[in-house]
Amino acid sequence: MLAGLSEADRSALLALGSVRRHAAGSVLMHEGDPGADLHVMLHGCVKVVGDTDDGRTTLLAVRVPGDLIGELAALDGRPRSATVIAAAATMTRSVDHDTFEAFLAQRRGAATVVQRSITTKLREATRFRTELGGASVPVRIVRVLHHLAQLHGRAVDGGLLVDVPLSQPEIAALAGVSAPGARRALTDLRRRDIVSTGYRRLLVRDPAALGALAADTGREPGAHQ
Repeated sequence: MLAGLSEADRSALLALGSVRRHAAGSVLMHEGDPGADLHVMLHGCVKVVGDTDDGRTTLLAVRVPGDLIGELAALDGRPRSATVIAAAATMTRSVDHDTFEAFLAQRRGAATVVQRSITTKLREATRFRTELGGASVPVRIVRVLHHLAQLHGRAVDGGLLVDVPLSQPEIAALAGVSAPGARRALTDLRRRDIVSTGYRRLLVRDPAALGALAADTGREPGAHQ
């Protein structure tokens, strides 16, 4: 979102509110709480999680520097729709509801960028869930990894490093599959040298192969060609 603002609007937004620092594992906002403020991501990474009807907690999204978090509740006054947890040491700028609304009223260009950002998030969430719906476990994992690489991949020696510290169970939750199923799918991708994984570390060694598997709806990732 920040990249879409004009320099003047970006400077004005970053002058609002106050800087907050969040240790890894700390909760920035709880699902169901009143939405009194929002955060502009400056550094780090957060996980957006929600509770399902059967009592499970599932990973819904990740947010990185430049993103807004908590803006829906801050704008419509309804309770938070999800919980946000720092996945790493994170720094944000917290802006209260009234200040943010005044900023948007005074800067119509910024209001358009924020609205576009919200719409893009909703479209991406819908498309992502549609792509996963009905797919097998290996296909779900491949598409989640491809999605993460597209949004958060950073070119390094050896491939694309996903700058989001997610555990394998969290990748499974994002794909909506069991942890054992995710482990099997990741093991196959490692065997084929498409990805490598470590502790909360994901390197896509062959982005082209991963993209081809994500786009191929007619063949399982582990199937012989």
